[in-house]
Amino acid sequence: MDLISFKQRVCDTIKHCAADYKSVFLDCEYLIYSEDFKKNPYYILKAEEGNYKHLTGVNSNIAPYDFFQKCINNTLTENDFDFIRKGMPEAFTKGIVRNKIIALPLMMNMFNEPIIAQENFRKGLVACSVAASDNNITIGFENRIVVRPKTLLRGNELEKGKTVDVSLVLKRSTGAVKFDTIVRGDNEIYVNFRNKNVI
Repeated sequence: MDLISFKQRVCDTIKHCAADYKSVFLDCEYLIYSEDFKKNPYYILKAEEGNYKHLTGVNSNIAPYDFFQKCINNTLTENDFDFIRKGMPEAFTKGIVRNKIIALPLMMNMFNEPIIAQENFRKGLVACSVAASDNNITIGFENRIVVRPKTLLRGNELEKGKTVDVSLVLKRSTGAVKFDTIVRGDNEIYVNFRNKNVI
């Protein structure tokens, strides 16, 4: 039995996950709410095609949008990316990518578990407006209220003592005006949220 190389496994995983990323994060937008948020009353999670490349951790000269298109069209090859980053040993980058391809499939199930969040999240050199975790993965988001995925980490990387429980997750189709589906939470929490926020 032939063993596939690490690079081929990375290539296969990021191509395989592209369709799920589209259906979960591109075709839908989410609102996360906690009564304990301090900076903003809620955050709207809005991903784009160009975010996907960064979440994989690989290095590529292909533009982010085109990289995602090659993934979704199943035309990405091992020659389209590498693990070489300026100032980093290749083994270190491979370790980062290894964790990301474990986290990437788990990302698609993010809203199936209770979620905690941390505003003003920082990990290494990466600073995010807010990050959310289901204890399997952590996703950091940037910008203000409408936030985009910036980093993907394996496990729960939020700081103890700085997290809040996300009590409500709403969903809408991308481009829709209103959030029409309660993913997590109940009607009582939803009514409480609507009484406090105009959205």
